[in-house]
Amino acid sequence: MLDELMINGYIHLFFLIFSRYLGMMFLTPVFGSRVILYQVKILIVLSLTVLTFPLVAANYTIVNPDSNLLVVVEIISEASIGLFMGFSVFLVFSAIQLAGQIIDMRMGFRIANVVDPFSGVDSPVIGQLKNIFVTLIFLALNGHLFLIKHLYQSFEIIPPGRVNFSSELWQYFFRRSADMFVLAVKIALPIAGAIFFIDIILAFLARSVPQMNLFVVGIPVKIMAGLILLFILMPVLNSYYAEVIMKAINEIPALFRLIAP
Repeated sequence: MLDELMINGYIHLFFLIFSRYLGMMFLTPVFGSRVILYQVKILIVLSLTVLTFPLVAANYTIVNPDSNLLVVVEIISEASIGLFMGFSVFLVFSAIQLAGQIIDMRMGFRIANVVDPFSGVDSPVIGQLKNIFVTLIFLALNGHLFLIKHLYQSFEIIPPGRVNFSSELWQYFFRRSADMFVLAVKIALPIAGAIFFIDIILAFLARSVPQMNLFVVGIPVKIMAGLILLFILMPVLNSYYAEVIMKAINEIPALFRLIAP
């Protein structure tokens, strides 16, 4: 009887660890990409769970759940930990892509959409370009490895099955969601602002030279100016992207403390 309870406890603990890593695969950049097959994602989660299980089982006592409903609640709660971690980094990627959409709207590229391979939805050209750059920077910074490291260290902060959803957690995400729009405007402002001044110049020309068809001339001028500015500012923007990404990754332990019991 005692052996059966121990086996059930180990199985329960294994699925709690599995669920925490599985939550990472939903919204986390790169891991949550639709390009990666679901079978590969499950294999990665299973491998991480097998490596983590002996270390977690040695540090925590095995507790058998009282009911099946409690098992379901604990599994969903564990999956939410990885989900929250991925969402906090996903907001940064969304802000950068939103900045690209703002630039596209000013340049005249808003009508030309391409399919984003990571999310599966339509994305403007510059937004997709920025998304590709920020993904490459994320991989170059070993951001995916840092996320796995932080999620493994989360077992020291949040014991399995003891998740606490405090009001501070929701305040944190409301604040981060608002910061996403501020970050998008900061990134888009240099290029969008320059194109805005070009629109002002074209408006003066339209009043001065009514015979000139500025609608035909203005769109190529704005596209050329936007691409030139994007090329010039790319090194500065890439450094800023790296700084913002590392800041979001370094805030993950503080996020876990908001969920800790």
